[in-house]
Amino acid sequence: MTPGGPEAGFAADARPTCGSCGVVYDPTAGDPGREVPPGTPFGGLPDYWRCPGCGGPQHGFTVAVPPGGNAMGTRVAALTASYRLIAERDMAGVPICNAALAVEALGFRPHGPGWIGCITAPWFLNAVLIPRDPALWADRRDGDKVEIDLPSGAYRFTAARVGVLGTLAVIPLASAMNVFTDQEDARAAAVLALDHLMREPQPAPQSDRPDASNREATKPALSRRSLFGRARR
Repeated sequence: MTPGGPEAGFAADARPTCGSCGVVYDPTAGDPGREVPPGTPFGGLPDYWRCPGCGGPQHGFTVAVPPGGNAMGTRVAALTASYRLIAERDMAGVPICNAALAVEALGFRPHGPGWIGCITAPWFLNAVLIPRDPALWADRRDGDKVEIDLPSGAYRFTAARVGVLGTLAVIPLASAMNVFTDQEDARAAAVLALDHLMREPQPAPQSDRPDASNREATKPALSRRSLFGRARR
């Protein structure tokens, strides 16, 4: 996904501000000097577009959260909107999609540099960490690995750029979504996965002579079997 495009996550009439220099992008005016016609929403900007004030990247633009507003809720809503647009525009009718499923954000909560939760979609189930600072992992390319500590242990997340939300950190949990019969089934799997990730490890069994099996028991584990090995209906 590119920095521009409708997946940027802003409303069509949003007037985002550059966090570096304060320039405001006005969709009614566009940016004719850079071949962006009037009426172009921020999400419709071409990939090459940069801040006209400082040359900064698109992910450096944000919409101010109103006083008393919910920053996490705003970012999660933008992420959900991004994937819903992708579902409607690019994924409708694609064979890997499960038509019984929908895009839904589940269980997001503050953690470390941002907010972590799960996203279900007709074509994937992912754990996602949204950074508070959209530029946090700006030097990472899609597919790069980012090691992040969770309560259950350290995990290697995959970097994924999503518009003005910046680069997210993602753990793919399921890609064969036809294993789920309906949205409730996928939702239950997401809740289970998040519980595994965010649960403190249990104390290791006591032993006078620690052996390999005891040491192995202390390692965090997140496997497809542990998450999705429950009986099918």
